[in-house]
Amino acid sequence: MGPIRALLLLLIGLTFLAISTSVQANPSAPLRVALLLEHNGQSTWTNQLKAGLERSKKDFGIDTKVVIESDEDKQEAVFRQCAEQNDLILVASDRFHEILRDNARRFQHVHFGCIDAGIRGTNITCITYADEQAAFLAGAAAALFADNRAQDTGRGKAIGWISGEDIAAMRSMFNGFREGAKLAVPDMRVIQGIAGSFANPEAAAKEAKRLITEGVYVLVLAAGASNVGALEQAKKAGIYVIGLDSDQRSEYPQHVLLSIVKNIDGAVYSIIRDMVQGQFKGKEIEIYDLQNGVSVTDPKTSLGTNAPILSTISRRLGELGHELKSGGIHLKSLRQRTLCNCL
Repeated sequence: MGPIRALLLLLIGLTFLAISTSVQANPSAPLRVALLLEHNGQSTWTNQLKAGLERSKKDFGIDTKVVIESDEDKQEAVFRQCAEQNDLILVASDRFHEILRDNARRFQHVHFGCIDAGIRGTNITCITYADEQAAFLAGAAAALFADNRAQDTGRGKAIGWISGEDIAAMRSMFNGFREGAKLAVPDMRVIQGIAGSFANPEAAAKEAKRLITEGVYVLVLAAGASNVGALEQAKKAGIYVIGLDSDQRSEYPQHVLLSIVKNIDGAVYSIIRDMVQGQFKGKEIEIYDLQNGVSVTDPKTSLGTNAPILSTISRRLGELGHELKSGGIHLKSLRQRTLCNCL
C-alpha cells in the first residue's frame, strides 16, 4: 500500500470517527406533540388536557404545542398541517375525532392519541370513559338530596342537567344520571337542558334559567366553557350544583353537592409516556371506569358539612358503587365506543 493511499484511508477513518462521535454526543431530537382543540374556553376539560400536556413536557423534555381552531371549515387542513409537523397528535373533541378517523391512514408515520372516543388504527391509541357510571352515582345523590330538602323547603322535587351539545358522550352520561336518580327516588323529576354550544355562556345561562324556573334544586353543569353562564344563574337562585371533570367545590363554596371526576390529565400523560418509552399501543382502546379513572367526590367533603342526609348519601353511594363495579348494576353506554373499525 502506497503512502498516499494509506494517508487517505487514515483521513477517511478519522472523519468517520468524528462524525460518529458527533452523532453520539448529540441527543436525539425531542418528541414533538400537538394538542388540537376546537376552542380555548375556560373549561375543566380543556384545563385538564393542558395540564397533562404540561406535566409531560416537564417530565419527558418533549416539545409541545396547543393548536386551536374553531372554524369547522378549516379544522381538517389544520389537522393535516399538524400531522406533517409533529410526531404525536392528541385529539379530544367530536369534530377532531371524525377528522382523525378519516385521515389517520394518510399519515402512517405519525402517532395519534384519541381521548374520549375509540378509533381502531395501527397508529392510533385511545382512552375513553365509562363516565355513565359516575353520572349514575351523581344522579342518585342529587335525587336523595333534593328529596330531603323538598320535605324541608316545599320546593318541587326536580333535578336538572345542562349539556353544551347533544352528543353521544353527553347523552350517555345524562342517561346514567337519570337512571341513578330514578333508582334512588322513583318520583323525582329529571330535566335536561342543552345550551347548543360548549363555548356560549349566554346560551347556557338562558337554559339554566329555564330549568331553575321549572323547579330544579340541583343542577349538573356539563356545558364546558359555557358553564360560567349556568353557574351564575345557579348562584342567583341559590340552588346546588354538580361539577364535571374535576372537583369544582371552590367554584361555588358550600353549594357543590359533588363533582363527577375523570382522569383527563392522566390520560394525556399516559399516552405521551408510552410514546416516549417506545410502548405506544396501536389499535388499543382503553376504558377508564369506576375501577381506574372515573369517580365522584364525597358530598360531605364537597359541602364541608356533616349533615345527616350527607352521611346517608355517602353510604348509599358506596353501596351503589360496589354494585356497579361487581356487575350487579349494568348501565348501557350510549357512547360511540368506536367511530370505525380501521385496520
